[in-house]
Amino acid sequence: MKNAIAYYYNLYSYDIHQIKGIYKFTVGGIYYVLSPCDITEIKQVYELSKELFQKGIYTHQIIPNISNSIYTTINNINYVLFRLYSEMEEKVRIQDIIQFNNATFNIDFEQLNRQNWALLWENKIDYFEYQVNQFGKKFPKIRESFSYYVGLAETGISLYVNSSLDNSNRAVSHKRIKVGSTMYDLYNPLNLVIDYKVRDIAEYFKDLFLIKEDIFGEIIEYFEYQHLSTYDCFIFFVRMFYPSFYFDLYEKIIEEQIEEEKIDDVIEKTEAYEHLLKKLYIHLSGYMNMPDIEWLKKV
Repeated sequence: MKNAIAYYYNLYSYDIHQIKGIYKFTVGGIYYVLSPCDITEIKQVYELSKELFQKGIYTHQIIPNISNSIYTTINNINYVLFRLYSEMEEKVRIQDIIQFNNATFNIDFEQLNRQNWALLWENKIDYFEYQVNQFGKKFPKIRESFSYYVGLAETGISLYVNSSLDNSNRAVSHKRIKVGSTMYDLYNPLNLVIDYKVRDIAEYFKDLFLIKEDIFGEIIEYFEYQHLSTYDCFIFFVRMFYPSFYFDLYEKIIEEQIEEEKIDDVIEKTEAYEHLLKKLYIHLSGYMNMPDIEWLKKV
């Protein structure tokens, strides 16, 4: 890889470290990362990162190669090169996420827009259902638990479709941001999408739930600290119905990246997560008109 980096980028380093397919190195005290990438949206990602940088909002800079191409194919793998401000290995805090979302509030970049949750979730569920029909016998734990989590997602779809949508309330967000994410992940252009500003925090809290379960108080503190509108609180509530913590594991199991037993950690918390949704529903019902959902009315 040292020779490829020298050839395609005119960068020479004798200190290249490879971790999970990502190559990190320094040249003249500057940090670089050569990362595998999906080229489907790479042009849009590049344009968004340039727009953010021009507005004074930090993201890792994408460095084109000697042919001025955004990505480079090496050994049949597509890579993109980032220049970093620092190593950025510190863990992300909730405040870091909030500051990034606030700084990028209402930036418009339609090519990466992910605000149509109903369509995106429906397509995901249809594909997952096809997979379960094809391979479900091989994964009994998934076959037994799958319908419940699809039901949660379908409730979220129904809530989303029947709400009065405000698609202007957008921010630069992330495909996933988790408790274990680093500052490198927060500022990685490959991780960026356009969505409702509460997307990232909802995903962070869902991941936090798997670690400590009792996160209701922290969610309410977030609502109050950020002075969220009733609409923002409601769309956060809707996002909590998409069980990404289950579906993310599901995909890794189906692709045989991890053992099926890993799904037990989620299944064991099913009742606790339902309890959290009920408490959020009752709390929000205290100051806004919530849809009538009978099973959520009793904790």
